[in-house]
Amino acid sequence: MTGDRFRKYDELEADEKEVLDAFRQMKLMSDYNRFKLYNFKVEDLINDYKQLKQLREQIQVKYFSIYDELIEEELIEGELDAAIWGIAREHENETWNSELQLMSEIKTNFDIAIKMIESGEADQILIDEENK
Repeated sequence: MTGDRFRKYDELEADEKEVLDAFRQMKLMSDYNRFKLYNFKVEDLINDYKQLKQLREQIQVKYFSIYDELIEEELIEGELDAAIWGIAREHENETWNSELQLMSEIKTNFDIAIKMIESGEADQILIDEENK
């Protein structure tokens, strides 16, 4: 190196600050739009999980209802072991809930980042970092 050092933001000329500010704003807007896009996608996935859980409940109710009718009509024999269904359903719910929790945490992080950009807090953090 030739002994040149990086200058802090406060040491820059006005036109240099203007260029740096413009690049920072472009980066923040790019991040903002990416966060909004993925926030939407994650939110859509969360809604799909909620619908999946509701659908699964409806299917189970319908399954037991039809199974009981078939037994009453003597079209089939045997008893339905609800415990097996309960175990399978519990496992499904645990899996779906853990996936849903992960997506909810990711969405929360996107929400925070979006608010920080909208409020100007992210911009100030970057300026503070440039002054170190």
